[in-house]
Formats: sequence, structure tokens, C-alpha cells
Amino acid sequence: MSTYTLAADLHTHTIASGHAADTIRTMAQRACSRGLEALAVTDHGPGLQGGAGEVYFMALPRMVRGIDLPLHIIAGAEDDIVNRRGDLRLPREVRENLELVITGIHPHSWMAGQPETARTEGAVQAIQRGLVHLFAHPVSNYISVEVEPVLQAAASSRVALELNASKLADRPALIRYLERCAELEIPLVVNSDAHVAEEVGVFDGAVALLREVDFPESLVVNRSMESLCSFLGLSR
Repeated sequence: MSTYTLAADLHTHTIASGHAADTIRTMAQRACSRGLEALAVTDHGPGLQGGAGEVYFMALPRMVRGIDLPLHIIAGAEDDIVNRRGDLRLPREVRENLELVITGIHPHSWMAGQPETARTEGAVQAIQRGLVHLFAHPVSNYISVEVEPVLQAAASSRVALELNASKLADRPALIRYLERCAELEIPLVVNSDAHVAEEVGVFDGAVALLREVDFPESLVVNRSMESLCSFLGLSR
């Protein structure tokens, strides 16, 4: 039976997101205490009300390099889609300086104000155009998207999808989603979406779902540092 040991948490928020409680250092210290080998700081950007500005993301790589802990801290962003073409709010030159770019659908964003068809088109375009490494919480979310087109886009583009440990309410939909990810051999990242340090690396509910559907461990991107670095093109 698969153990689903996870080496990294790739979706976390600090006070820079505007609605989270802790600093980068505090989140990283908790990641170390949890035995993680890597932590991604993926604060919300200016596409979401209260999110961090462009200057923060320009400085983020330097900030995470300066924290002296036995942990690989990944400079990332949870950016927001701003039109049906899938364009993101942060400028390309800012995103290209980050190691991880994720997106999803959030309240008070452009996507939230669109009908489901437009949200789906924007998501599919962002994935197919290679603007993101990971599409976050496509199911069991507060704002819906048509899941099958997102699955097909991820499968053809080798963009990862997420099993979000903070959004597990709709178990039947999540089970169908995981089964389709396995069928299409889509890379999956299991994340906490932590907004306080205590949530970092807490994956229990998500791991229980993986076991329930016997999800292929080989598709879990953050199962090891080797698979994570290979997927993101990082050096250890």
C-alpha cells in the first residue's frame, strides 16, 4: 500500500496575502518542525483584493534565500486570471523570476464575476499557454469551474492539478476528480493552502482520500524532493 509521504507543501500564504496570520520565517520554521524538505510561499498577488503588490514578488526570491533554515523555500505566487485568454495579473517579467506560479478562482477577482463558461475558458487558456505550473483547487471550491475541460487541458499540457487539504467538503466530486486525474495521468500536488503556521504540512484528510481511491503515488509531484525538483526544474 502506498504511504503517500509528502516532502513539501507548495501552497501557503503569509501576512503579505492580506488575510493570513504569519510571516515567511514563522511558516518556514513550522515546515521544518513538520519534517518537510521544502515550502513554497505563494501569496496572493494584486489580482485579488488585499493581495501583495508587484514589488513584493520582485523581492521575494531574495527574501527566501536569506532565511537560514534547513529547508528549500520556494519563491512563488498565487496569481489571478484577468480575462478569457487566461492572462495573469502579475507582469510576465515578475512571474519569470519566481520558481512556482499557481492560479485558481477566488472571490473578488475577475474570474468570480464571470459565468462558469468564461471562468472555464480562462482556466483552460492559462493552462494550455503554459502560464502556470499548478492550477489550484478546481473542485470542492466556493466558485465552480467545469472540471473536465480543466482536466483535459492539464493532461495535454503537463500542468499539475491540486488536491487541497483545506477544501475537502465535496467528497464525491473529489473522488471522481482523483479517479480522472489517475486515468489521464495528470501530475497532482497535495497542499495545505495554509493561512496560519499551524496548518503547514497538515495533509491528513487529503492523504486519506488518496488512499481511498488508491491514487498512483508516482503521479504525486511532492512525494519527494527529486520528483518536485524535476517537475519545477529546480536544483537542490
